[in-house]
Amino acid sequence: HGGLPPAALRRVCQHIDERLADKVSPHELADIAGLSVSHFARAFKESVGVPPHRYILWRRVEAAATLIRDTAQSLVEVSLAVGFSDQSHFTRVFMRLVGETPGAFRRRHR
Repeated sequence: HGGLPPAALRRVCQHIDERLADKVSPHELADIAGLSVSHFARAFKESVGVPPHRYILWRRVEAAATLIRDTAQSLVEVSLAVGFSDQSHFTRVFMRLVGETPGAFRRRHR
């Protein structure tokens, strides 16, 4: 009740995944869902369990973890590739969500 319809949720999540490296605005996501920004934010959180911004951060960190594990890209390149504007913000968010720094994660997965 009150969440996004499954098709709208799929479209929004696909849009986020396709544009992880870009700035994704709440207005953009609300337009895709056909809702106002405030109604979209409530419905998205109801459907996914976290606000849109937190979901985007989580998806960026998941993508970064894959790149760190599977490529030789530098951590700066990884952070930019998944949409973080600077490495310090990337490191703070990665640490908060994963529980270790990107460098420690890379060392553990090599």
